[in-house]
Amino acid sequence: MRVQPPRRRCSDTAPLLVLALFVLLGPAALVAQSPSPPDSAALVEAAREAQRDFERFRQHNIPRDRAPRAGRCDRLIGRMCIWFGGEGEANFPPEPEETGKMRRSLIGTLLRARHEIADPWVVGQLVHYMVEAGEYDAAEQVSEVCGIEAQWWCTALTGYSLHVRGDVVAAEAAFRGSLAMMPTDERERWATSRYVLSEEGVEMFQTLEPSARERLHELFWRLSDPLFLVDGNDRLTDHFARLVEARNHVDAAHPHGLEWGVDLQETLIRYGRIVGWSRGSSPVAPQLGSRRLPQDNRGLVGHHHPMSRGYLFPEAFLESPADIPPESWISAPREARTWYAPPYAPDMRALETQVGRFRRGDGMLVVGAYRPARPADDDGTAGAPVEAGLFLVPEDGRPLRAERGDVAEGVFALRAPPGRYVSSLEVLDPDGRRAWRARQGVRQDPLAPGEVDVSDLLILSPDAPFPGTLEEAIPRVRPGIEVGRGERFTVVWEAYGLEVREPVQVTLGFTRGRLGFLERVGEFLGIIEPDRPVEVSFAETAPDEVESVFRAMVIELPDIDPGEYTLHLRLGTSGGEGVTTSRPVIVVEQP
Repeated sequence: MRVQPPRRRCSDTAPLLVLALFVLLGPAALVAQSPSPPDSAALVEAAREAQRDFERFRQHNIPRDRAPRAGRCDRLIGRMCIWFGGEGEANFPPEPEETGKMRRSLIGTLLRARHEIADPWVVGQLVHYMVEAGEYDAAEQVSEVCGIEAQWWCTALTGYSLHVRGDVVAAEAAFRGSLAMMPTDERERWATSRYVLSEEGVEMFQTLEPSARERLHELFWRLSDPLFLVDGNDRLTDHFARLVEARNHVDAAHPHGLEWGVDLQETLIRYGRIVGWSRGSSPVAPQLGSRRLPQDNRGLVGHHHPMSRGYLFPEAFLESPADIPPESWISAPREARTWYAPPYAPDMRALETQVGRFRRGDGMLVVGAYRPARPADDDGTAGAPVEAGLFLVPEDGRPLRAERGDVAEGVFALRAPPGRYVSSLEVLDPDGRRAWRARQGVRQDPLAPGEVDVSDLLILSPDAPFPGTLEEAIPRVRPGIEVGRGERFTVVWEAYGLEVREPVQVTLGFTRGRLGFLERVGEFLGIIEPDRPVEVSFAETAPDEVESVFRAMVIELPDIDPGEYTLHLRLGTSGGEGVTTSRPVIVVEQP
């Protein structure tokens, strides 16, 4: 992704080079001096001037990129033109060696100022540029002994350097410690998720009581964690790191050469840290739709990670996460409101899955079959060590439940109390820095006396023997919902709450389209006219002294065109309205 200011701004004159020795001082030398020397204001102003000199030097020495540049904006935020450049986005030229030398000179100047005074701006800039230079140990040392009154800012700077280093667990602990020390108004700003949410989403947060707002904020970021297989929530720490960087840019020169404003802040918080700079070789006046924007003759372009995607949990489902349909929140770059690339797996792909819920006493059993989806030219992960897992994240904030393994394709079965959850099936290839995942809502309410319920439908693999119990069927659950045109396959389910010798009418329906759950139920029940569903019905009787019934059935699809369909099952009893369950099915041509 690239970020470019479309409006023209006059260039500053080239700065004078100021050489300074880069010395990493020990903790004793970094302790704040108290009281501050009388010329502290002059020291801060000198540090500000050195920072401005560096950014002017950086700007004038940004190398040219010979690659063609987009002429249209995918999105416009104030003065910033944003577009997604694809995988070629990583091919920007390296930073000149002279810029690195000037950064070290600036760090030396900031270190000397820090030795004399304890100023929040100086400490923030020092950590910022040390992190930019990869001097993580020194940055953490400065933030840990920064000595300013606003200790929350020191701790946030520690979290920032830890996150960029890649120590997510420690970074999350530091950021949470910072939140606990923040003044109320500052904490509320950090907890509203401004910019990453829509205006409606921000308003929803602001209408809540503080305690409810914090609970929803915690749930939102918990469900936005890219992989539960990896310790810590790196999407959350990356968001906090963006907030720290945005604060450091206030009252400071910026590589774009623009005064820091709301548009630059929103761009940073939504799309993340810039990983490189280039100058277009042939500037083009950018467009947004048919609108021609003012041209920036400097052609400055800030680059983001080329594999950035949208990982945030959709705010539309925040009030009921357990109702979210399968795989609804890894968004393509142009569709996503905010972007991110997990460093351990920037290549995140879809996972073929089939997830089903079954009752077990007062609890539930969640079965998840999975297989990584691979393009035709993929060399696969044969022989490569992988990590895999099935996770259930409760809506109410309780600890998540997990079942882990080490095979790239298989079936998990995980028990949990009844309730409302988001499930996540995940596979991670650490060596290849890629992963696969699929998420969806899972919920189960307690079964009241006299009620009848039916489990989810599960489709078994083509070679599966006909099962007599769910336990026999589980290892044979098909990873994914694709079936071949004209294929014969086995479907399994369970019914609950049937009375002894109660007559039951089972109807299996097949309709075109992959609709929402309520629409599927309505269509099957005749509330919405279906497109000539194919049905097969039979009557059976509940066994003596059994409240749970397992059933399996072999069906053969009619001669239909490939595409998306829905398989429905309706369980009707003489004493009630009956219950319905559905399973999306994708029909493909037989190989």
